[in-house]
Amino acid sequence: MGLRVRLIAMLVIVMVLAFVLLLVGVNFGLRSDVQSLARQSVDAGSSALAGAIAAREEQIRSAILQGSAQTELARALAERNRRAIASAAADIAVANNLSFVVVTDPKGAILAGSRDASGSLAGDPVVTAGEAAVAGGVQKLDAANLAALGVASRGAAVAIAIASPVNVNGSAVGVLYGGEVINATTKFVDDVARFTGGATGIVLNGRFVDTSIQTKEGVKETGLRIAHATEVANRRSVSATETIDGIQYFAKTAPLTGFEGSVIGATWFAVPFSQFEGIVENTLRQIVIWGIIGLGIALVAGTVVASRIGRAIVTRSEEVNESARQLRVLVVGSEVSGDHVSRTRQALEEIVVLAQRGGDGAALHALARTAVDDVVVIDTLTVEMSNRMRDAAERVERLSQVARDLDALVAGARPSSN
Repeated sequence: MGLRVRLIAMLVIVMVLAFVLLLVGVNFGLRSDVQSLARQSVDAGSSALAGAIAAREEQIRSAILQGSAQTELARALAERNRRAIASAAADIAVANNLSFVVVTDPKGAILAGSRDASGSLAGDPVVTAGEAAVAGGVQKLDAANLAALGVASRGAAVAIAIASPVNVNGSAVGVLYGGEVINATTKFVDDVARFTGGATGIVLNGRFVDTSIQTKEGVKETGLRIAHATEVANRRSVSATETIDGIQYFAKTAPLTGFEGSVIGATWFAVPFSQFEGIVENTLRQIVIWGIIGLGIALVAGTVVASRIGRAIVTRSEEVNESARQLRVLVVGSEVSGDHVSRTRQALEEIVVLAQRGGDGAALHALARTAVDDVVVIDTLTVEMSNRMRDAAERVERLSQVARDLDALVAGARPSSN
C-alpha cells in the first residue's frame, strides 16, 4: 500500500470517526433538549387547562350570583311557586349552558330546578356553604346527588358548581345552586386541545370523564384509564411518556383539587411524542446529508493534498536514487584506479629487479611501456576521480537538502537554507 493511499485512508478514518462521534453527541444532546421542550410544552398546556377550569368556574359564579339577585326568583321563592322557580332555573341554565340549576330551601331540600329534580342536598358542602355566601368550585358529585339533581349518570361525576343565597328583605329564603357536569359534551376541554395543539382530559377514579382523544370512529375515549392516577392522588404531578391507542404521548397528569381542598381527580394534558422525535430525526437527517457532503469535499481536498505530498516525496526519492547511483559509480571507479596502481607498482618493482641483474633490454622496455600505460590510465582516472569527488560532494549536499525537505514535509519544520 502506497504512502498516498495510506494518507487518504487515515484521513477518511479520522473524518468518519469524528462524524460518528458528532452524531452520537448531537443525538444525545437533542434528545435531552427535546425532553425538556416536551416538559415545557405539557407544563404550559396543563396550566392552560387549569386556567380554563378556573375561567369556567368564574363564569358559573357570575351566572349564579346574577341569578340569585333576580327579583322574579326571590318572589317565586317567597311564594313557594315551584313552577315559577323551575322556569327561572331553566332560564339561568339555558342562558349559561349549565348542566343543572336547582333552588333549595334553607335546609337543603330541593324545591324545583331546571331538570326533574327532587330530594335533599343537605349533605352537599357547596350548598351548605352557599346558605351564607357565594361559594363553590370543582366538586365530586356522587350518584345520589346526581339523581337528586335530575342528571343521568352511571356513577360519580366531576362538576364545577356554585351556590349563592337568595335573600328577601335581607333574609335568606333559599339557595340557588347550579353548575356544569364535566362529561363528553364539555366545551372547554376541547377548546384547550384545539388552541394548544395537544390532547386534554379530566380524570376521575383513574379514568377519563372527558377527553379530546377520539377513536377512529370519532367517539371520545371516555372511560379510558390513565397511567399515573395513583401518584396524582398523593398531590404529586407526573410528567412522563404514556401510550394511548398505540400513540406515544408525553403527558402531564396534575391533581385536581376540589372545593374542600381534597384531591378529587386529575387534569391530563399531553402532546404526541412523535412531533418531538420528528425534530430529532429531521435534525440528524440534515446533519448526515451535510456531513456526507462535507466528507466528500474533505476527501477530494485530502486526495489532492496527499497527491501533492506523494509527488514531493517521489521527486525527493528520485533525487536520492540518482545520488546513490552516482556514488556507486564513484566507488567502482575507485576500485578500478586501485587495480591500476597495483599493476604499475608491480611493473616498476620488476624493472628494478631486472636493472639490478642487468636484464634483457627488451624486457625492460616492455615493462616500462606497461608502467607508462598504467600511469596514463591512473592520471586519467585521477582527473575523473577528482571530478567525481566534486560531484559526490554536491550529491551529499543535495542529499542533506533532501533530508531537510523531507523533515519539513513530514514534521512541518521550516526548511533550512544552509
